[in-house]
Amino acid sequence: MKIKNLYVFILFACSALIAEPPLGLRSGDSVVPHDKAYYKHQLLSNDVEIIYTKDNINFAKKAASKQEQIHKDYEYLFDWKMDETLYVGLISDYNQVANGFSTPLPNNRQINYVGGTQAIDYFAGTSWLETLLYHETAHNYQINVKGSVVSRSLHEVFGNGIVFLPLPIIVPNIVENSFMLEGNAVLNESWHGNGGRLYSGRFKVQTLLQAKDNQLKAKYLYNTKLNFPYREIVYIQGGFYNYYMAKTYGLDKINSYFKYKSEDWWWPFRTNWSMLDAVGKNFETTLKEFESEQKKLAEDVVEAKGKVLAHSQFFSSLGNSEEEIFFITNESGVERPELVVFNKKDKNITKIRDSYKQGKVLKIDGKYYTQASAKTSPIRIHQGLYSNNLFIKEGSESKMVQVYLSDKTPVYFDVASSFDDAKLYIGEKYYESVNSSVIVDKFDNLYYFKQKGKTRTLYKNKTALYSYEGFYGLVSDVDSKGRVYFVANTKLGASVFRYDKNGVKRVSFADNIVEVRLLNDEELFIAAMSAKEYYYLRSKIEDINETPFETKLFFEDEAYYAQTTKESKEEVLDLNDSYYSFLDMHYSGTNMYGILSSNNGLNGSLSINLGDPLSQNTANIFLNRDDSNITIAGLGYTNSQYLLKYQVSLYSVLDKDGRKDVRDSGITARASLPFLEVGYWYGALDISYFQDYETLKREPLSLRININKRERYGVSLYDNNLNSLSLYSVFEREDKIFGGEYLFKHDLISQIYLGCALKYSKTDALTSTNERGVKLSSGSLSQDLDPSTINMPALKNSQYMKSAAYAELNIVKVLNFSAYFFTFPLSLQRESLYAKYRYYDIESFSNKKENSNEVTLGLTLSSVVLNSLPVPISFEYIKSDSDLVKDKDSLRILLGLNF
Repeated sequence: MKIKNLYVFILFACSALIAEPPLGLRSGDSVVPHDKAYYKHQLLSNDVEIIYTKDNINFAKKAASKQEQIHKDYEYLFDWKMDETLYVGLISDYNQVANGFSTPLPNNRQINYVGGTQAIDYFAGTSWLETLLYHETAHNYQINVKGSVVSRSLHEVFGNGIVFLPLPIIVPNIVENSFMLEGNAVLNESWHGNGGRLYSGRFKVQTLLQAKDNQLKAKYLYNTKLNFPYREIVYIQGGFYNYYMAKTYGLDKINSYFKYKSEDWWWPFRTNWSMLDAVGKNFETTLKEFESEQKKLAEDVVEAKGKVLAHSQFFSSLGNSEEEIFFITNESGVERPELVVFNKKDKNITKIRDSYKQGKVLKIDGKYYTQASAKTSPIRIHQGLYSNNLFIKEGSESKMVQVYLSDKTPVYFDVASSFDDAKLYIGEKYYESVNSSVIVDKFDNLYYFKQKGKTRTLYKNKTALYSYEGFYGLVSDVDSKGRVYFVANTKLGASVFRYDKNGVKRVSFADNIVEVRLLNDEELFIAAMSAKEYYYLRSKIEDINETPFETKLFFEDEAYYAQTTKESKEEVLDLNDSYYSFLDMHYSGTNMYGILSSNNGLNGSLSINLGDPLSQNTANIFLNRDDSNITIAGLGYTNSQYLLKYQVSLYSVLDKDGRKDVRDSGITARASLPFLEVGYWYGALDISYFQDYETLKREPLSLRININKRERYGVSLYDNNLNSLSLYSVFEREDKIFGGEYLFKHDLISQIYLGCALKYSKTDALTSTNERGVKLSSGSLSQDLDPSTINMPALKNSQYMKSAAYAELNIVKVLNFSAYFFTFPLSLQRESLYAKYRYYDIESFSNKKENSNEVTLGLTLSSVVLNSLPVPISFEYIKSDSDLVKDKDSLRILLGLNF
């Protein structure tokens, strides 16, 4: 037995506003294909370029007006001035996503999406656009800062290119843990007078409950933990830790952590040292002090008690009708969600497991829909109401529907016009700008909150009812007497209050309430949060003489507080300067990688990269020397601006290592044309052509059509449901290969997944001379450019056959043993055991048939290296009885890297 293969897969990511990706976008894309026309404006006062559409020019003017003060403040607080142009993209309403992101690659940029009304109660902020700008610009400063002369000098030559060991990293903070990146950005979104998540009682009590459960440890927080509250840890617990640090040591001190961290250009993982430099105490010490403070506060937190009716690892807002309360849960966090329906009259509860997307549930004409964002075509991402199959309800496109009136008129936020604050419509008529979700009573009266400064005001229609100081609050329900119930802050969290003509009273002792609906005038239906989950229960209404608590943060008394609101400079923007993505490609860095070995000398790659800020066009000049000692150089270009996404590379062989079977130059090209992207369905026609530089002969042209339905929920390690069919044809010299592949996977119980795979390829070639025929390969990567390749892991060298097929049955069991560490460089999230049986049917060109069996037993460890880098490690034992295989028993190790 021997180790057969070692595969490494590397992916890059970036920092976002919330823990959800821009859903529906293809990998590497920032906008949908065939997007609206964009324009650009260069600010004279700062090295900032605003990119916008005609429809959002007014929002672009506001964004531009904030830039001078934002950068003035951040340059001081982060002790850094941008060394590259910052591109600020305000993306069109063809991309309706409740998120944004920042990245130094391929350009120093931030991408801001229009879909904030989907999370209107989540951020405790007045303006969605301002929340994006303050949060994402903080990321731009955190990541781009270069504290060492080495990084700054290398940047002068290579830009923001990533230089891997054995050379330094130019942008060291790109490997910083999200706990500090996101937590610090949440801190910095909260001192501009626009509110922020630090003002939310929901998130305050979440942090206190985690402290009470002993979860505020470095090994859990400064890591990539797969436990409740999942990715919210880095935003919320990270935010409150950073707030504690700013309150204790100063905002400039905690922000300076990133400059000190970036001084470690050779080994940017010394968190304790960097914090020691920044505030005089190391990270672990300050975190223990923070934990001690939070634990003491948590002693007085009151948790909701009563008969628990449902549990969930993720929260979705409560839907409500006269007869029912309905909502989405995912009790395990890894299965298909459940639609939970509670009948107010008979108190019965019904749970239906289905393919709903997480979101607030609305019931229309007897059918249930959820508020969500998804692809409705290959060129559109819409927010709206989606069915259990993730198909959008006709007429709800671009509408974040809140409720329907008694005559079925929709009350909704218009997504396209709500880039700043939420624009409320009733039918086709604009009603008001609001700052919370909206409910109606049985008489079709509307209830919502509006924000002015720090004052939050409850409205009935357009009449102000009650005001208090704070940024957090959402309307819950109205009882038979016209009394209005709403959730707002308490001293230690959030609870439910009731307004009537006599004033406001608190009606629950609990501090951990997320949302509430009324069962009747005496009883509440509560969605609450514990340290382990969200839970849903019934509870009696109490009568407590208490009003909402004003959360006052220390920086409200500082000179810099709300300066971006007070000191906005008007900018004049127009449509004179069009954005052409091809012409707007800029140099974005040089990537280098090298390995020195005794056998092959120096191998590695060099890539000089260009790209446009919207990632519609990229180009590179590359030089590569691999293990075969062949050196190639060339040009590459990728275009994703239109529905047809394509990439082309032209190369020339500079050094053949004395071989005569290597071609002088060649081309590789591929294109993809999606024809179906709706709900969970995807279909595309792919074409690829490549000339293999290691052989003079092989240059396959491949056509493939693929259609699949793929569902994955929560933090499931594998697809919960997959059906995929591919048909392909490969033209190779004068030969033709045709075939197909089918993949199936489905979850069973207790995180057991069952799957099967079928694949068949056949050629009309008459001989295998000069690598003709169906290729059998031990690696799976070659299938990317030649879909007819049959993967046979136990094989040593590639072989060529007349036909080949296999049938596979596989089963996987996910285990959840975890071990997290702070100083030890390796942590373990979970594991999976898997077994595969594969039957091969192979025919050679001599018409010799071979039928063989292959059994694979494997273990995958979902590990985290250096607290930040998820690295799945798989160990596979393969036993084969094939005559084509030299080693009947073999072991292979597979690695992946994703940051």
